[in-house]
Amino acid sequence: MASKRESGDKKNASNHLHSAVMQVSTCMQPSASQLVRKRLISSSADQTRQRLLDAAAETFSRDGIQGATTREIARGAGVNEVTLFRHFKSKEQLLRAVLQRGLAAEAAIMDEHSSWKENLRKSMEKYARHYYSHLEKKQGIARAFLAEGHVLPKSMQTMIADLIRPVRERLVSILADAQTAGVVRSDLNVECALDAFKNALYAGMLRQGACLPRNYSTDAYILTVVDIFLRGIEAANTRPR
Repeated sequence: MASKRESGDKKNASNHLHSAVMQVSTCMQPSASQLVRKRLISSSADQTRQRLLDAAAETFSRDGIQGATTREIARGAGVNEVTLFRHFKSKEQLLRAVLQRGLAAEAAIMDEHSSWKENLRKSMEKYARHYYSHLEKKQGIARAFLAEGHVLPKSMQTMIADLIRPVRERLVSILADAQTAGVVRSDLNVECALDAFKNALYAGMLRQGACLPRNYSTDAYILTVVDIFLRGIEAANTRPR
């Protein structure tokens, strides 16, 4: 009898423990309304972050890198500086995020055309149009970098270089792959050639709006840059006769 009583007590204790664990577990699980609230808060925070990035890009373009202030960026986003600093600890962090967003678009075009050796001209035209269009949309920041790059704080210069380096190295590797495949001249300095190519496009964008007449379209300029560049880098056996 005593043994049966002990067995029953243990069973009851086990049931009570299981019930308690289930109650605690249930209390710890978020309700549907809590999950919805969390999603709304997260969505609102994402929207605020995007507004801050848009306002930062506009302010950097208009006022320059050094002239832009977090107060003006916050005002442009419709928030106060306290909210801005909840998302970004400094103006440098904001600049970093703005640049990352722009570089992501360049990385995407390289994902789409990760090999140029099959059709070098078509691939370079595609990249050149994308790069030029991006510069046009961000020409305020592009001009600011050109004017202020050498006087920016060292930490900011290093941050910018660290962001650009992976994208630049990837572009170099894509053209180097075409060189290995025999599409590009074997004696070509690929890194130097790409810098010359992108600088020609950069200069073309900067020339826009200047008091200099031109009797050709932007697309004609891009295609001409690509054509001159290709004639200089293509391997002899790939050139049309």
